[in-house]
Amino acid sequence: MNNRLNFNRSVFALFLAFVSFSNVSLAASSTSDGELDLDTPVKVIGTIKTNDSASSAKPSSESDSSASGGGATMAAPPLPSAAASKPATTTSVTDNDPKIEKMKEEIRKNPRNIKLIVALAEEFYKKGDYEKTTLLLWKQIDKLDRNAIILLIKAHQKKNEPGEMIRAANILVGKNEKDFQAYTYLGDAYHMQKKHKETLENYKKALEINEKYEPAYYGLAVFYDKDKPNSYELRTLYSDMIEKIGSKPEYWQRLCEIDSRDMAEASVDSCKQATIKDPTHADAFVYLGKGLRASGKEEEGIAVLKKAAKDFPKSELAQYTYGKILEDDKNTVDAMKFYKTGVEADDKAARSWLGLASTSFDLKKYEVSLIAYKNACKYDKKNAAAFRKATAILRNNHVKDWIDKFEAASDNCTF
Repeated sequence: MNNRLNFNRSVFALFLAFVSFSNVSLAASSTSDGELDLDTPVKVIGTIKTNDSASSAKPSSESDSSASGGGATMAAPPLPSAAASKPATTTSVTDNDPKIEKMKEEIRKNPRNIKLIVALAEEFYKKGDYEKTTLLLWKQIDKLDRNAIILLIKAHQKKNEPGEMIRAANILVGKNEKDFQAYTYLGDAYHMQKKHKETLENYKKALEINEKYEPAYYGLAVFYDKDKPNSYELRTLYSDMIEKIGSKPEYWQRLCEIDSRDMAEASVDSCKQATIKDPTHADAFVYLGKGLRASGKEEEGIAVLKKAAKDFPKSELAQYTYGKILEDDKNTVDAMKFYKTGVEADDKAARSWLGLASTSFDLKKYEVSLIAYKNACKYDKKNAAAFRKATAILRNNHVKDWIDKFEAASDNCTF
């Protein structure tokens, strides 16, 4: 008898658990009376693992009506899993917002007005409440137009939820297999998940459909520049952009910088174009000067770098590059001035701090040198070796007033 009761209790407990889970799922789509719930967040019970990555996303592809097209209507997918929609916090940036409260009131009067619901989701998105944006839109997924689904994808991108981006983007692809913007978002999402094969396939698919779509090019550029550094692919990519989209200054600037990495001589042509297209961009002049020197035109190259340093005091790259030339030529006094301007342009530039430290040290300006070495080490621990070398020189030369200070600071630099 006792065994039978124990068995019945177990079955009853399983039944209650099933009913509780079913009620949670239903809460995501409607209230008990069938009306849209605008205030109560979906409650999540338990934890379910997904493949979503917290990797930083690339810039969002903007909505583009030209990417839409015909196609059969696709059945609505299930609501996001419990893991995909994080539990809502007790307070939100949109709580008690007058505009939002007014919109909610209008929706309560017209609960089937999808335009009002999407407008509310857009307002949530603008306010940075991506949780409410996604919850609201998934509840209406079978009624959303293309732009609303794009908004849903962007909100999941902001939440670093590539899995949900993929689910939403696939709805668009299902409706229109020529939707290049949807393929670009798929590339973004797979990139976030570090799935390299799928990343490339989707970006390239987007460009097969529309060879002038910039976001897909930029997605590939980030991939080739960071995840899989490949100067050849980057060079080809920006050359294609110039040919197919147009001769934009920013394309030439990137091509100039890429060429300067491993084709210094070839960079002369691309960097000249970059300086012509935009003479206000310091980096192109610096890479041009370096390219000229590498191609054997030393004096012309140095002249370009000197002019760049004087014309662009806010460019740390220009200041550092010319300062290093002067330091190598043993012109320590002038080199120190350019390094100083470099750290003023960018106070986190470890290389300019190190240049200021070494030149001021050579001029026996130990107070300036100590500060500069500390900062050089703060922003790049690799500079600890140079700091210790300077300390050893003070010790060997018996500069008693500064030995202890340099020793203490250089020891701290290691950790």
